[in-house]
Amino acid sequence: MSAASSLDTGPLHDHRSIEQLTIQALEAARAGDWDQVDACYSARGIRLAACELDRTVAQQLLRMDEEVRAAILVAQAGISGQLADAAQVKRHLRQLRESSGQLASERVTIDREA
Repeated sequence: MSAASSLDTGPLHDHRSIEQLTIQALEAARAGDWDQVDACYSARGIRLAACELDRTVAQQLLRMDEEVRAAILVAQAGISGQLADAAQVKRHLRQLRESSGQLASERVTIDREA
């Protein structure tokens, strides 16, 4: 068996595919494609369960995982900011309704009969 053919099926190929999935997850995280991040980590988990990594490869993966984590934290902060803004707008609208004479408890609702 040649060295080239053993690379395609051996541990080095597994390490490369695991690394590639991690890179794809990082790129997806930077793009905000969280479904793709999840898919990459799911596929990576299956491959990781089937092989052993040396310390150097594991450290590389952990560094990339930290970058994905940082992207997640940025996204969470953005979402938290948007939720705070939405709550402020909601309070402002409620104040406008109340100042125009429509109390919050007097909201108009429409019932639909089946």
